[in-house]
Amino acid sequence: MAKESTFNPEYQASNTSSKVVAALERLSEAFRVLLWQEAKQHGISPIQVQILTFLLHYPEKVRTVTYLAAYFNMTKATVSDAIKTLESKNLLSRKEDKNDNRSHTLHLTREGRVLGKKVERFANPMLEPVKNMPPEKQADLLENLLGLIKDLNDQLIITPQRMCFNCRFYEKKGKGHYCNLVQSPLRSADLRVECPEFDPGK
Repeated sequence: MAKESTFNPEYQASNTSSKVVAALERLSEAFRVLLWQEAKQHGISPIQVQILTFLLHYPEKVRTVTYLAAYFNMTKATVSDAIKTLESKNLLSRKEDKNDNRSHTLHLTREGRVLGKKVERFANPMLEPVKNMPPEKQADLLENLLGLIKDLNDQLIITPQRMCFNCRFYEKKGKGHYCNLVQSPLRSADLRVECPEFDPGK
């Protein structure tokens, strides 16, 4: 009898759950490879690529070391080191909080924005195969992945994400989804991984 292990090919052969987990592991490896390739090309680290990409698109109120550390599931020290390096390269600057001189927000310089727009394309090779799926399969995949992320959030393996399933406005209605903020049913394709109106309600 094959040893019960997700990474044992013999056991995987008759265990669909293990095959799914193994497939997700391969996808995470692809993500890491793409991130490393992009970072190496520009002489920065993978987390610095992710920080530049984040700062391109997120509002000032969340552009802090504390938020970034939670968002990327890293320590403040690791994020701070990455930010100091980006500062030394003149890719970002800090803006002091008028009400608290111990707090500051992070802002891309002109050079930082230019580089950020280049490096954010690192995930495009993964995007293309997904875009080629039929829309209904994309929606089903999104719903299932969000459910998996929610389980990992509940187990405190990764920090809770600002997505529909974690929001106080979200409600499961039968097999469907409902947003109490906009007072409307949601299709699977309408579900968000990151929502600006997210409210944990706690």
